[in-house]
Amino acid sequence: MIHLIHAPALSRPVLWTVMLVVGIAWGTTTPLGKIAVSTGLHPIGLTIWQTFITAIVLSVAVRATGRRLPVSRRYLLFFLFLGLLGTALPHPLAYLAARHLPASIISIVLAGVPMATMLLTTLVGVDHPTPRKMFGLLLGLLAIAVIVLPNGSLPDPAKWMWIALPILSVLSYSTENVCIDKIRMPQLDPMVILCGSSWAAFFLTAPLALLPGVWVDPLPLDHARLAVIMLTALHICAYSGLIWLIGKAGAVFAAQVSYVVTTSGVLIAIVFLGEAASPMIGIATALMLTGLALVQPRRAQ
Repeated sequence: MIHLIHAPALSRPVLWTVMLVVGIAWGTTTPLGKIAVSTGLHPIGLTIWQTFITAIVLSVAVRATGRRLPVSRRYLLFFLFLGLLGTALPHPLAYLAARHLPASIISIVLAGVPMATMLLTTLVGVDHPTPRKMFGLLLGLLAIAVIVLPNGSLPDPAKWMWIALPILSVLSYSTENVCIDKIRMPQLDPMVILCGSSWAAFFLTAPLALLPGVWVDPLPLDHARLAVIMLTALHICAYSGLIWLIGKAGAVFAAQVSYVVTTSGVLIAIVFLGEAASPMIGIATALMLTGLALVQPRRAQ
């Protein structure tokens, strides 16, 4: 479990502003991923560069703040596990899905991570299901059904099977969340965890660059490569902002960022990528957001 020391409370307008900025930054990464694969760059090659940039930046930040990255066998195995489940597996799947699906639909499906996490924690006995949470899970499933059913949200109904890729990403992220909660590694703050898992994901994916067609040249800096740099920077900033928000306002307040991530991801894809704003997209988004609200933890009374 990640434990943070809570600083003195700030005003609600400041906290809400930070939450909106963090949510929009994170929501923007999915449309940027769509741009990144638009020129045919390989999903694994993009993941290699994304993890490398993230690892370098965070290593500098960790060192500059006087922290260190533990390298004992126990921690290395922990980082490798998180690197696989949190990046090396789900990121290429999401990039590959972006080749075939609108970014707005991927944003809706990825919003199901808290629901899948709730389901997994129930299966392993960490959490207990409630009617409210199970109804939220049902609404999330209905949102996906609205997307894939005939005359649903897909511009090409024949591509319904590609929905499996972001769903697998959701399951991978959710498994990572459960593992972080179950393993409870001591003396690690979230930034060190992200740094270690980023290096692990890089070393897990880098050997795959030897396969034909996987390697992505860093130059020229066209719009696809710039999109990778931008989404990586936004991911680091959003993650750091979320950790700051948890420390200032608590995990329950910070969890509301999920609504902003989903909504901004859908709206940015529609406005800036020209994706269709169909009524079914609106219905799927509303169902997913409502389900998300039902599975979120409630503030203690």
